[in-house]
Amino acid sequence: MDGCTPEKLAHWWQRQPAAELCHRLRQHLRHEPRCALTHYLLGCLCFDRGQRACGVRHMMVAHHVEPALESAALLVFAGLNWTDRADVPMLPVLLDTWEEFRRPNFDRRQQERRLLDAFAETCDGLEDASPLARRLWRLPIRVLRAQIREAAVTALAPAHRLLLATASC
Repeated sequence: MDGCTPEKLAHWWQRQPAAELCHRLRQHLRHEPRCALTHYLLGCLCFDRGQRACGVRHMMVAHHVEPALESAALLVFAGLNWTDRADVPMLPVLLDTWEEFRRPNFDRRQQERRLLDAFAETCDGLEDASPLARRLWRLPIRVLRAQIREAAVTALAPAHRLLLATASC
């Protein structure tokens, strides 16, 4: 993989077999240990796999190397909170953390928007979702996206009042 831009990384990511992706990202870190985007994506993969501490570590490095990745900072604190609440899904923990940290607007900087745009997935069925639900959907964490979809289309939505809020987040 050449360079460390969101577009190149996204294109590379999409061509990798899912079973080998984590291994290949780790290999890339051997050659570019300060690639914030690779750390960010590894952190997302770790969260998907339930490896919270590892996810937190990668997000900490990503944010340290590139402070513009504000969602990495949010995910560090959400991940730390999540380790204390092992029996709770990620979404309610992330919502609590987002509220606790005064509702950070984590996709306001161009570099972060480019990363989130590069890994964006369509959110069919979420067109009428709140701005917060659409913003959280942009985080490339499959487990989180599944929980958002479930909460938005089922009776779980009232339990996550922040996902229902129509006000700008």
